[in-house]
Amino acid sequence: MVFRIVLVIGLVSAAIFPGAHGQIVLTYPGIPRFDAGVQFTGIQFNGPVTTGNLGVGLHFGYNFNSYLSFESNVNAFHLVSSGQQELRTTEAFFGPRIGYTSREAGIYLKVLPGFIHFPRESDQVTTPLNPSTHFALDTGVVLLRYFPNHFYVRFDGGATIVNYGSGVFVDPVNGQHVHLGIRGAPAAALGVGVHF
Repeated sequence: MVFRIVLVIGLVSAAIFPGAHGQIVLTYPGIPRFDAGVQFTGIQFNGPVTTGNLGVGLHFGYNFNSYLSFESNVNAFHLVSSGQQELRTTEAFFGPRIGYTSREAGIYLKVLPGFIHFPRESDQVTTPLNPSTHFALDTGVVLLRYFPNHFYVRFDGGATIVNYGSGVFVDPVNGQHVHLGIRGAPAAALGVGVHF
């Protein structure tokens, strides 16, 4: 809607001021606006949770223009800790991605705030986290390849930064007290979906 208003103003100005014909440059309006799909993701946690595995998730993105986009995603993991304890973990992120979008591809940097949820403290032996939901940031690079049939392929690479809080836990391997703090977890995802 905003683009159409700007386009009309630009065309009217060009008709009123003939000398401006050669100076007006219009941005191509056909960039994909929405993308939505599924993704397969992998993560490796370090700190009070020391495990990694593959998970599945959903992705949604909206391109405001060629340079600024919004995205959100939700991922679920079925992790097994070093104590053979199962951790059903969910994470959700939403925020801006900045880069460049064309009709064929997009490349972005992302910093998405959100949350990650581990099992309740009573369900954990080797990872005593309280509370079990923590603030997190999903950071990294996103590459999108758009195809003319409204199909896309997506790759993410980066790190999930988790704020575990200011508490202390006992390392089950060496028995030392370790401060929780902020820890990074390498993560990557491969997704497919549709754009329109």
